[in-house]
Amino acid sequence: MAERARLAGIGASEGVAVGPVFVHRPGELKPERETIPEGSADAELERFREAVAVVVEQLAETADELRNAGSESEAGIFDAHAEMAEDEDLHEGVEERVRGLQSPEAAILEVGEEYAALFAAMDDEYMAARADDVRDVAHQIAAQLMGRDATGLASLGTPSVVLATSLAPSDTARIPKGMALAFVTAEGSKTSHVSIMARSMGIPAVVGVGAILEGSFDAKSVAVDGGEGFAVVDPDPETVAGFEAKMEVMAEERAALEKYRDIEARTSDGRRIEVAANLGSAKDAEDAISMGAEGVGLFRTEFLFMERDQLPTEDEQYENYAAVTRAFGERPVVIRTLDVGGDKDLPGVDQPVEENPFLGWRGIRMCLDVPELFKPQLRALLRAGAHGNLKIMFPMVADVSEIRAAKKILDECRDELQSEGAEFGTVSVGVMVETPAAAILAEALAPEVDFFSIGTNDLVQYTLAADRGNEKLRHLQSADHPAVLKLIGMTCEAARGAGIWVGVCGEAAGEPVLIPKLIELGVTELSMSAPSIPRAKKVVSEV
Repeated sequence: MAERARLAGIGASEGVAVGPVFVHRPGELKPERETIPEGSADAELERFREAVAVVVEQLAETADELRNAGSESEAGIFDAHAEMAEDEDLHEGVEERVRGLQSPEAAILEVGEEYAALFAAMDDEYMAARADDVRDVAHQIAAQLMGRDATGLASLGTPSVVLATSLAPSDTARIPKGMALAFVTAEGSKTSHVSIMARSMGIPAVVGVGAILEGSFDAKSVAVDGGEGFAVVDPDPETVAGFEAKMEVMAEERAALEKYRDIEARTSDGRRIEVAANLGSAKDAEDAISMGAEGVGLFRTEFLFMERDQLPTEDEQYENYAAVTRAFGERPVVIRTLDVGGDKDLPGVDQPVEENPFLGWRGIRMCLDVPELFKPQLRALLRAGAHGNLKIMFPMVADVSEIRAAKKILDECRDELQSEGAEFGTVSVGVMVETPAAAILAEALAPEVDFFSIGTNDLVQYTLAADRGNEKLRHLQSADHPAVLKLIGMTCEAARGAGIWVGVCGEAAGEPVLIPKLIELGVTELSMSAPSIPRAKKVVSEV
């Protein structure tokens, strides 16, 4: 027992809890049939379409329930899953296999796994975490085809700590209200949907514990600390008492943070520090505003381009960018241009096979080489700029020539819109400082742009040569490293000299211990996940 007493993982959702164990063992879903008889493909495809319709309806009902309960962000997860279930590429992959006489349940599981593998290989932690979403949707469709329940968590009748290898959104959504005290999973990251759901449900979560978790599946109770990122198996009375004391303190802290939600963030000596939100969808804007977001420091545009058989049109992009810009009004909205590389195929773009796509043809490098990809996005952004305070940010910049080339194309787009008589706005231009080269060349880059935004997640891994997804290198995955802080300091110094502002849009922006250091170095904007905003404002006010 002593060897399994403490399980160390990633603190994904703050809070502490102690309770009995409920082990979620979904098991591997295997198709009942691998093949189908000749001449039955049309009937089997009809069964597949009916199963998809049922799953989409279930997902829509879950989304509506969450939305009616005021959980717009979580509802958006299930809206996205419904879109995945209806994805044309997914359906085409299944149809091709079924017409080759593979059973629809085997086909959807196979195609789902192929798509999941593409996501899992991505360097962006948020995008990589979407692999579980694709698997979850495929699992639900296959389960529907075979007349099985996709999860057993709906039977949870006692408030419990849920232990599982992994948890999908459909799993957590079926847990009866109040029955989950905490989650502990072997897999996952801070941006996995189990982490997002846990934070939205206000319950502690520790993820990424590893295979050692299985050895604790026979435990009677578990104590979880989602802030520190560990769990104690079958805790003794003294440990339980310590956790209960933590619960009382944290309840008081939560109540105290409410008053910071809607304040304008300023240091104790009056310096203005903008506290903004990182968003992946316009649907998340409302929740971010309700948490006190003073703007958007990073809006990822990748989702618009994913899992499609053709690139999104300029008008599709415009509607999406305009929606988030309108939602925030005069508050700033920083939108990052497409940052997808060789880890994900884009329709109509001839991408080379690369041994290391994350150090390859991605971000600004790809966009500059493919104007038919880049220009529609820039035109859409300029048009959306007419509806608010929109700022364009270019990712993966490593050289001054790249930002100059991007600005030249932006000017061409502006001239085109003007000659067409189209409405467009005035937008600021910035650089995402995520390569050591950009930080070292910050003095040369600063006169070219209106702002810098430091992407600490990539800056850390590129500076320290430590893959941020490698658990064995966790000690090298902090922006608190002297080398990283030195690069941030250089960036801020160059920005001061040029009279431009500097933000941080990586994980470090929401870390209470790092916020004072970042402000001291000269950072004036912090962008983070929405639930972290009230605490960040409190920390800022005490600097």
